[in-house]
Amino acid sequence: METISFKVQEIERSSFHPIIQGQINGEEVLLILDTGASRTVIDKSITSGMPIIANEHNEPFAAGINAQKISVEQIELPAITLGDIEFNNLKVFSSDLRPISKLYEELSGIKIHGLLGCDFLVEYKVVVNFKTGMIQLNRNPNWVKSVQEP
Repeated sequence: METISFKVQEIERSSFHPIIQGQINGEEVLLILDTGASRTVIDKSITSGMPIIANEHNEPFAAGINAQKISVEQIELPAITLGDIEFNNLKVFSSDLRPISKLYEELSGIKIHGLLGCDFLVEYKVVVNFKTGMIQLNRNPNWVKSVQEP
């Protein structure tokens, strides 16, 4: 069983988000663990140059809680590391998240690079434990590879 740690970031008084630290293309990223997001979305500044793949769901946009549409492209991340675990070939959406990240930084003091959405949580049968600050992945261990393995 694999686990990944997260920290709880207070945004405003009594308003919180779980944040997972990771790495994409050698760049450190902070992702909000967002159970309300149907798909994982990574900022275009991180995914720049990655090939766009056909969107299997024919969704040329995503919508937030305020129903504002944002343009997205589907890409396949060659690799993303979350905690000590490397995930390969994840299909995610890419979008310009600068306005959201700027607002988030104003509220919390940290810059976010994306949302780890329900697609990931369901795929890896994630259990979120706020008491321990860990998410537990319940998937065949052959599907994930520890970064520390040779």
